[in-house]
Amino acid sequence: MKKIIFLFVLAIVSLTVAQNGYAQNYKQPVPSIDAKGKITDAKGKHIGWITSEGIIKDATGVKVAHIDNSGNAVDAATGKNLGKASKNGTYLYHVKSGENDSLTVSVPMNGVCEVKDKNGKTVLLVHENYKQYGACAMHCLQMKNEHKDMKMK
Repeated sequence: MKKIIFLFVLAIVSLTVAQNGYAQNYKQPVPSIDAKGKITDAKGKHIGWITSEGIIKDATGVKVAHIDNSGNAVDAATGKNLGKASKNGTYLYHVKSGENDSLTVSVPMNGVCEVKDKNGKTVLLVHENYKQYGACAMHCLQMKNEHKDMKMK
C-alpha cells in the first residue's frame, strides 16, 4: 500500500513540475527600454541609457550617439550619420553593403511598444516615452558592445 501511495504522489508531483516547466518561458527574452530610459539586453544586463532629448549613452555614461533635429542618428566620436529615426519610431539604418534596413515600432499597448525587424521578429520592447529613439538607441549600443564600427554608410 505504501508503494502505491508513493507512486501516486510521485506521479502528481511529476505532472505538476512538467506543466510549470512549460509555463516559465513562453517568449524568448528580448532587450528592453524602461520608462526611465534604462536599456537592458536580453539577459537583463544594463547596457546603456537614452534621454528624452535623444542622447544615447553606454552603461558607464559615455555618450555614444545622439539624434539631431532632423532625426538623424549621429555617432558621438566621428560625427557621421548612422541612420534615420522617423517620427513614428521606425529606424532606418545603413549596413556595410550600402543597402538600408529598418526596424519598425508598434503602437503602445499598456505603455510598451514592440520593435520588430523586417521579418516581423520582436527585437526590443520600448516604453512609449522612448518610442521615437528606442530602436536607434538599441542598434547603436549593440554595435558598440559587439565592437563593430558604427560608421555604416
